[in-house]
Amino acid sequence: MPRRLLALVIAGLALVSAAGCADDVSPALRVGDTKISNAELLSEIDQWVHNPLAVDASQLEGRAPGAYPGDLVRQLLRQRIDFAIHNAEFERRHLKLDDKLREDALTALFGDPAGAEQAYAAFTKEFADEFTDDVARQIALQEELGDDGYVAWLTDAYAKTEIEVNPRYGTWEPTSRQVTPPPSAVTSSTGPTP
Repeated sequence: MPRRLLALVIAGLALVSAAGCADDVSPALRVGDTKISNAELLSEIDQWVHNPLAVDASQLEGRAPGAYPGDLVRQLLRQRIDFAIHNAEFERRHLKLDDKLREDALTALFGDPAGAEQAYAAFTKEFADEFTDDVARQIALQEELGDDGYVAWLTDAYAKTEIEVNPRYGTWEPTSRQVTPPPSAVTSSTGPTP
């Protein structure tokens, strides 16, 4: 059941600025008017890395402290892009979150909302609540637009939204809607390591 949480991250429940170093001012990610700072991204990665039900500890073996698997970082960037696009449209349409949407989100993630407690145990409450709300906003838009309308809107939104990823994490490829790896770097909490 907790693997469904990671599967959602990997599936995408889904970038190019100046080269960065640990103390640059470029955000980690910009999606339209939404900016995610390096500190915010690293904090989110840290939440996932320290949840053994979401990330297999073997992925972290042999890594320097503060170093994160590049594939995981790119998956989380892709997820954050998708959430930002959905959240902007949710706000534009003046939709409202409610308990039913949150329960629907937990059902989509775990099959049974009761599974959330165990899967979210290693997350902070604030992070778990934000993640649930992000998924709930996606569900609200799907319900608002219907299946066909939702697919058409999402395709158009990705085509029209300006997306930039800090090069230390990779490059946004709009055709595949993926973040491709940087030429040769390891992502860490202190910046790229050659």
